[in-house]
Amino acid sequence: MTIRTTERLVIRDLNPEDARNIFLLNSDPEVLRYTGDQPFADEEAAAWWIANHRSRLPHGIGRWSVELREGLWVGRCSLRRDGAGGTEMGYRLLRENWSKGYGTELARALIELAFSHEDVLYVVSKVAPGNTASIRVLEKCGARFWEEGPCERFNDALIYRMDRPPR
Repeated sequence: MTIRTTERLVIRDLNPEDARNIFLLNSDPEVLRYTGDQPFADEEAAAWWIANHRSRLPHGIGRWSVELREGLWVGRCSLRRDGAGGTEMGYRLLRENWSKGYGTELARALIELAFSHEDVLYVVSKVAPGNTASIRVLEKCGARFWEEGPCERFNDALIYRMDRPPR
């Protein structure tokens, strides 16, 4: 099911056929460099992750695949509620899709999607120190440095925040 479209991108539900792409995404050391994640052992592990990803979203929203409108798979993204009125945004793209503006286009769509939920007061993104490309994307989208704090695998993540625009 399509969740959102942009000028060039389609955000859609993850499905079992995405296992190969998820495996390839998480096999690239440069993609994982600032995530702290470990590569999947094989495509079956990626398929298991897809089948069970909803269990790791205790407060809801979702994780999705990202494709070009022409159907080429480019990455994955997520919005995860934090239980306190906020939502955390994340994404990763296959390396061949870096520096094409897809990250900024995707982040803007995710922020818009988050704020389409009435109870979301702010969107945050946790960035590993040194990940200047992601910091630039967030700043282009209007997010500002908020604080340092722990992220799943980093104790000193830079947390960028964007508050719900006034209505």
